[in-house]
Amino acid sequence: MSTLLPGTQTSILYGGLTFGSIDDNGVMWRVQSGGFVGWGSPDSTIEVQPKPRQRGAWSGDAFSQERYLTVTLLLRAPSPALLNQALEQLSAAVDFAEQPMVVTEAGFTRTVYVRRKGGVEPNKINSWMAAPTFQVVADDPRKFWTPLVQSTGLPSSRGGLVIPAGGLVIPAGGLTIPAQVVSGQIEMFNPGNETGPVRLRVDGPISGPQISHVGSGLTLTFASSLVMGSGEWLDIDMEKHTVLANGQASRSKFITSRQWFGLEPGDNTFSFAAASGTTGQLTVTGIPASR
Repeated sequence: MSTLLPGTQTSILYGGLTFGSIDDNGVMWRVQSGGFVGWGSPDSTIEVQPKPRQRGAWSGDAFSQERYLTVTLLLRAPSPALLNQALEQLSAAVDFAEQPMVVTEAGFTRTVYVRRKGGVEPNKINSWMAAPTFQVVADDPRKFWTPLVQSTGLPSSRGGLVIPAGGLVIPAGGLTIPAQVVSGQIEMFNPGNETGPVRLRVDGPISGPQISHVGSGLTLTFASSLVMGSGEWLDIDMEKHTVLANGQASRSKFITSRQWFGLEPGDNTFSFAAASGTTGQLTVTGIPASR
């Protein structure tokens, strides 16, 4: 288990290693000052064409490009053998497969999903110290925050009673027993400046579920012929546009309104309804995101 270095401003968890710590072998892994490049806002895809024979230019829509991150470390080991072992660990950790890089900095934590872009240069200083560097790329440039999870049932109202003042010995004005009300809505706040991913889970018994993002007016609707019994559920990935029954078989063919949505910056309201059923449940997992 690694021990964080005192006074560490930036620590990075990546590939099972913690940069900004001392590991069990006594090897110090430190992110060099200025050794974490690419953590700002990513480049834009905007293309600008000058207007002929007049001032200004034309440009189309702009989106964030992929994110390139370059990390330069300072390693100090108790022995030359442990330094070589640490460099081999680093080379294995910087993988070609996509994996999370979790960055903790000045009191907040963000996650990007990266793959190796170039080689891992050991840059040995002497037999006990090295300043290795490597580069990774995030196809999706967003920085993801801690996921938010909330659930609701279908809209319902149950119970409740108003007793007339003359019927019982009760306080003046009567006694009201409030009903149990389920709004069928979920409120969720994205403090970031990018639309984040949304995953849904719908639990039966229910038929023809419908989930709406109230602010945008977008709605994902399933046909009433989609019937789910007790213990059955749907896993819905709003970014990948996939719908799996019980985590396995696709149910995309039952979608009648294919309007996908995400967790937009600021306030979000998700509404839950169904063609029939009273006890279904919707669980929304939203991940705030920023540039």
